[in-house]
Order: sequence, then structure tokens, then C-alpha cells
Amino acid sequence: MRTFVVGCNHRSAPVEKREKIAFGEAAVPAALERFKQRFPDAEVVLLSTCNRVEFYVSRPMQGRPRIDETIAFIGEFHGIEMHEFADTLYVHEDVQAVRHLLRVASSLDSMVLGESQIVGQTRDAFETARTAGTVGRRLGPLFQQALAVAKTIHATTGIATGRLSVGSTAVDLARQIFSHFADKTVMMVGAGGMGEMTLTHLIETRPQRVWVTNRTDARAVEVAKRLSRQHDLAVEPIAFADWVERLAEADIVITCTGSREPILTAEAFSPVPARRAYRPILLIDIALPRDVDAAVGRCDCVYLYNIDDLQSVTETHLAQRKEAVAKCHEIIEAAVVELADRQSREDVGPLIAALEKHFREIGRQELERILPKLENASPHDRELIEQMLHRLTGKLLHGPVSRLTGDSAPGAGRVYAEMLRALFDLKIEE
Repeated sequence: MRTFVVGCNHRSAPVEKREKIAFGEAAVPAALERFKQRFPDAEVVLLSTCNRVEFYVSRPMQGRPRIDETIAFIGEFHGIEMHEFADTLYVHEDVQAVRHLLRVASSLDSMVLGESQIVGQTRDAFETARTAGTVGRRLGPLFQQALAVAKTIHATTGIATGRLSVGSTAVDLARQIFSHFADKTVMMVGAGGMGEMTLTHLIETRPQRVWVTNRTDARAVEVAKRLSRQHDLAVEPIAFADWVERLAEADIVITCTGSREPILTAEAFSPVPARRAYRPILLIDIALPRDVDAAVGRCDCVYLYNIDDLQSVTETHLAQRKEAVAKCHEIIEAAVVELADRQSREDVGPLIAALEKHFREIGRQELERILPKLENASPHDRELIEQMLHRLTGKLLHGPVSRLTGDSAPGAGRVYAEMLRALFDLKIEE
């Protein structure tokens, strides 16, 4: 069997090209069914996400599809010419295809190193293919092993430690301070893009109330309406003149205005802690220049973080993830060797049988040719000749079979197999 992957990702293709060949959730089963009808002897798994489109294919050694046929299939399914996307595709074969899948499933090939979403996406792609009947004895074990390796890597290496964006880091900070959010109020001061992104992450905690304020009231109303629709949550705009007064009711506050001076001074904030009965309040100041006077953070019940604090946390998390990469590679390479060895054993079995059949058929033909000429040979002599041919065939096979089944470098067995297949024109029964 030959295994290969054809695809593109966020590094090889811009979004305008990826979207041309993307497969929506409903399109994947249809594509698998059409692929199976065209190439009934092949196995296939289709992984399509916002960042990648990949066809994992395994087929008989001399079967179909070829790589160019797989690329053509992608274009035909979407009704586009190959020149519109083919230059963005990469191809990995056999051991390299196995290594690529393990890297993808373990999130080493992701836009965000260590993200966990790809594990679920890989599992879903595998399950969809299994339901469609397009995985068998090659891709089935391969994807199961890839998912097991991904689980081990995420559990043991620290590759997924910490968040890697300002917004998600803010959620981590909030979770350190508050054990639950159902009774909490989140307020965003300044309706800029960074603030809105951070607020979006915090909305995922499903707080009780969400307020938005901005120097321009219309902008606050616009953002509140949009967030309400997107998150099925009542987001309330509040007047900018009232936001300091409302601080006593807020538990998490994001500030992101364009002010050149602090909009929250220590003096303005001083009555707030007592009005809150000194309950904790988280202030996330991601404005530059800063919106919140540093003196505000001196109160014991106040947790104040500015943009440098959040970026420092994300950079620390990224450094920790990068340190874990070497360990991830060790785990992946060990799995690649194991899988390559297993696949090699599966591949050489039929080849050895074909090679032995080839040699013994030649011996049988020569025996049938020579026996009629041995008129005076006794049955015992004939038996000795047959035994000699059998032993000779066995000795001739010993070297090639040892090479195929011995402890050679990864991939060497496949090279030997291809050479023997070509030299003796062997027809393999897959």
C-alpha cells in the first residue's frame, strides 16, 4: 500500500485560495462518497478546517488514485481549474505523510502552537470517513495512532500551557480571581477593536450582565447590538458620563480608549472599593497610553493589569510551548518509526509471498522441462532433484527476505521492496 497526503494550509495558501477548495461540513460526506465511487480500492480521510484542506489517501501499490488524480478530483468537485489552486498544494508520501499527520493532529502545524481544536477536528474527520466507509486497515490504525499521540503530547509536554492572545489571557486572569461568572458584571470602556476582542472572550464565560460604553454613544449602541446578536446575550450600552459611577456594580472592567490622559484616577476610584464592600474587581487596561492610573492597583481588592502585563503572560506561555516542542518531536518520531515498521511488515508480507511464488514457479517449470529427459532416473532420483530445487529456492530467497524483514533504517524496507518488485516484475495481491 502507498500512503500520501495532498493539501494546503495557512502557510502554503492565502485565505482567498483556501476558501476555493474548502469543504463545508455537509460537503465532506458527499466528497468521500464520490471519491470512493471513483477509486473503490483506495482509503481516504478528508480534513477541512478554516486553516487547512487535506486529503489523506492510501491505495494499493500499483492502484489508483495517483497524486495528480487526487488533485484533479479536488478541482472537479469544486468546479474550478487546477491552475487556480494547484500551486498552493503540498504533497507528502509514505513516512513523510505519517509524520505530517502526527504533527497536524498534535497541533505542531497549527497557526497557534499547541491549540487543542485541531485534535477534535482530526477526530471528526476520521469518524466521518469511517461512517462513509472510506477507511480500512491502513488509514484506520494510522489515525487512531495519530489521535493517541496527540493526546499524549497535550497531556505530558506542556505544549498547550497558557493562552496566546490578549483576549484569552484576560479570561485566564479572570478565572484566577473568580470561581464563577453567572453573577458577574463585565463592562467595556471604549469600543475599539482590541477591547471588543477581549470582551468577546470574556462573554464566553456567560456573565450575568455585559455593559458597553464609549465617548460616542452611537458607537456603544452599535457594538452592543452586534455583540448581542453574535452571542445571544443582552449587551447593554451605558452613557459614558455614568461609567465611573457604575464601577461599584462591575466586577470585570476592560478599558481601551484613545485618551492621552488616564480616564480613571486614584482619586476618582477611591470610593469604589468601599461601595463594593471590598469585593475583588479586575481592571484590564489595554489602552496605550494607559487609561487607569497605576495607583488604582494599590488597593488590596483591585487586580489591575495593563497591556504589557498581558503580553508578558502570553510571551511566557509561548516560550513554554516552544520549549515543549523538542519533546513533542521525540514522541512523534518514535511513533513514526513504529508506524513505518508496522506498515513495512504489512507491505512486505504479500511481496515475500509473490517472490517465493515467482521463484518456485521457475523451479517447477525447469523441473518439468528436465524430467522427461531423465529416462533412467528412479523415483528416488526425481525426489532428490525436487528437494534440491526446493532448498536452492529457499537459499536464493534467504538474502532478499532477510533484507525485507530485518532491522534496517526506516524506509529501507520499502526501497528494497520496490527494487525487487521492479526487478522480477512481481504482481502483488493486495
